[in-house]
Amino acid sequence: MAQFTEPVVPASAVTASTGERFVPIRPRTLWRVAGGLALAHVVLLFAAFSQEVSVEHGDSPASVMQVYGGANLTRVFSGGYVEALSFLVLTAAVVLIARIFGRRTETGRLAAGTFLALGVAMIASTLAVGFPPGAAALYGAQHGAAASEVVLVNDIRNFGFVLQVALQAGMALALGIAAVAERTLSRWAGWVGIAVGAAGLVLVPFAHNLVSLVWMIWWVGVAVLLLRGQKASRGPAGRIA
Repeated sequence: MAQFTEPVVPASAVTASTGERFVPIRPRTLWRVAGGLALAHVVLLFAAFSQEVSVEHGDSPASVMQVYGGANLTRVFSGGYVEALSFLVLTAAVVLIARIFGRRTETGRLAAGTFLALGVAMIASTLAVGFPPGAAALYGAQHGAAASEVVLVNDIRNFGFVLQVALQAGMALALGIAAVAERTLSRWAGWVGIAVGAAGLVLVPFAHNLVSLVWMIWWVGVAVLLLRGQKASRGPAGRIA
């Protein structure tokens, strides 16, 4: 896998409009920051999961009340806040990755922009629909809410998660198209991303947890490749893409 070379920019570069000096972000640095943020999201996410509890749609009301009623509120809410922070980190990662994969071709720019829009939609819906109903159901289970009410509120969270996984699949498909068009990490981010995204959109109604797991594996792979600061193929005229 070939290393890409960084353009040489004079340290005294000056903007034409303001006369102020600027130091542009070097490509290798941009890649590594994006990869680090993408991986940091996953680390924070699983750290949060270790402190939380959850129930699935279809679990009996008695099971839901047992799990939620016996949970440590302070620990679970702390984990939930760390999980929420992980999505703030993901927002920055999505912005940077969209920039990396949408630089040279019109198709790449459109696909990267779609990836960015889907990423923002997924993050916003997770923060708005995922966390508040789950926290409310947990709190209600320990403060006198009826089992049917707790299950109903928690199912808002569960059904919201299914749609969030669909958005994740759309992100993989869009980034995959951008990667292939830009000839940037075209194997893993590109063709594998297209496969994960296309198959995921079909399978979400039947196996959303599996789709989410496969997406996470693909996402970690993209993050690692970005951290390595390498590109997978050459662009036009032999230029490393």
